[in-house]
Amino acid sequence: MKYLKTTVYEFILILIFTLIYTILYYFNITSTSFNNALKIISFILIFVGIRIGRLSNKKGWLEGLKMALITIVIFLGLSLLFKYKINVKEIIYYLITIVTLVLSSMIGINFKKQKK
Repeated sequence: MKYLKTTVYEFILILIFTLIYTILYYFNITSTSFNNALKIISFILIFVGIRIGRLSNKKGWLEGLKMALITIVIFLGLSLLFKYKINVKEIIYYLITIVTLVLSSMIGINFKKQKK
């Protein structure tokens, strides 16, 4: 259940930030660079990883890896559904997703509120 809530939270954040980015692009405030979109998604993944780390009891890196694999399976499924070919750029993106979620969940486990 924890993974379902976090996955829904992640995709809601991605949709909100994509909408904001689209509006900014529509008014010519941002550029069309792939790097800007990658920065936004990496930023979202950092927040999701920290959230996963705060929710886990131990081994934050393992929880981040599980969430990264769930995210990659969903993105890969969507890519195959829309018949995109997997190329080197996507593989690098998936590796960035894994590293970002694992590291941020390791950081997030240290942000837990300590009981008095």
